Amino acid sequence: MSKDYFCEVVSKTMLNEDTAYIEFLCPEIAAEAVPGQFVNVTCFNFLRRPFGVASVDRDAGTFKVGIKIIGEGTEELASMEEGDGTWILGPLGNGFDIESSDKYILVGGGTGVFPINYLYEELSSQGKAVKVVQGFRDASQIILNKPEYVLTTDAGDAGIKGNCCDGLNSLSPSDVEGTTVLCVGPMPMMRAVSSWASSKSLDCYVSLEQRMACGIGICLVCVCKIKAEEQGQEFEHKRCCKDGPVFDSKEVIW
Repeated sequence: MSKDYFCEVVSKTMLNEDTAYIEFLCPEIAAEAVPGQFVNVTCFNFLRRPFGVASVDRDAGTFKVGIKIIGEGTEELASMEEGDGTWILGPLGNGFDIESSDKYILVGGGTGVFPINYLYEELSSQGKAVKVVQGFRDASQIILNKPEYVLTTDAGDAGIKGNCCDGLNSLSPSDVEGTTVLCVGPMPMMRAVSSWASSKSLDCYVSLEQRMACGIGICLVCVCKIKAEEQGQEFEHKRCCKDGPVFDSKEVIW
């Protein structure tokens, strides 16, 4: 059950000039959070900001989030230092299914690499077969990369020139066969990855990163369209924060 906790900053690393990687102390969130869930972090003069859980150390009682500076609220949070604290509501939303398959392909673009990082940690610790494809605009934006990942950049100045689907197409048939695809990133990227997975007859789940205010399903700011044929309707509105953020990509009306 999600609750509001006052969390202290344990450490902060700047991954590049505009992206902070912050570790918070909160044994309760660390104990409960599963890959795909998010937390809502208080900006003292603004609405809370949602961030996907990027890593968890249950023994230490800490968890990490990645904060890309895009405005005053995220700039305020990214400026926090060790010993500072803020109120954090979480863990929120549903998570990815990491139990029903033994093979996964994880696809992350932009800040989507943060929840993908937590997915990789959990699946690797379970000994499951995992391939990771990362996509960035250019080399200056590359974060949380590992040598074993498939790396793509739009600019072509690192890894494969192109997008995540170009990276997916570089995988061998044995890597692709029988896998489940889990994807987090910009909407156009997730739509393209969903189409790629469908062409390979693979299950695909996406995390819809929408603007959120309350994070608990009350304000309805983050509603999205989901297919609803079984209810005799073309679609229904669902709340990304409460009903998601993870959805079966086949159900999303892109």
